Amino acid sequence: MNFVLEEAVEILERTPRTLEAMLTGLSESWLACREGEGTWSASEVLDHLIEAEKSNWIPSLPHSQDKSC
Repeated sequence: MNFVLEEAVEILERTPRTLEAMLTGLSESWLACREGEGTWSASEVLDHLIEAEKSNWIPSLPHSQDKSC
C-alpha cells in the first residue's frame, strides 16, 4: 500500500477519540505495564504520539510518500 496523506488523515483524525475511549478509566498499573523487554507501555506510546504532534511531523511526510507498507 502506498502512503496517501489524505487517506492517513482519515485515521489520524480519529486517533484522539479512539485513544480516549480505550484508555480512560484504566488503572495506572495497566497503563504503565510493558509486555516485555523492548516494548512500550500504553503511557509511553501516548507520550510518543503527543511529542510527535508537538514537533509537527506532517511537513516531513513528502520525503517518505513513495514508500509502501
